[in-house]
Amino acid sequence: MNNTSFRDFVVNMARNFDPKAAGSLVATIQFRATGKEPGNYYLHIENGKCNFKEGNAESPTVAINGPSEVLIAISTGDMDGAQAFIQGKLRVEGDFRLLVKMGELFKRG
Repeated sequence: MNNTSFRDFVVNMARNFDPKAAGSLVATIQFRATGKEPGNYYLHIENGKCNFKEGNAESPTVAINGPSEVLIAISTGDMDGAQAFIQGKLRVEGDFRLLVKMGELFKRG
């Protein structure tokens, strides 16, 4: 099992960001975690950079809501994101196209 905290997981996403995949994308990805490690964090993408922020973004492009353990399992490939969504394990609000593109934007570390 992965010992990375949910906060560290989101910080690492920013570190594993691929500016070439983003191109001219301007977006904000909000994570609202419940479960073992509740917390609100977001990533802001602009000018080929991805910045980690704590709290809630004013108007996120996409918001992903769910238990921290589910979000981490999806990021590590232990759980399929589409299946988790279909099974009601997480909720998504906003631009689903950005959600689909996240695999390209963030390389698994």
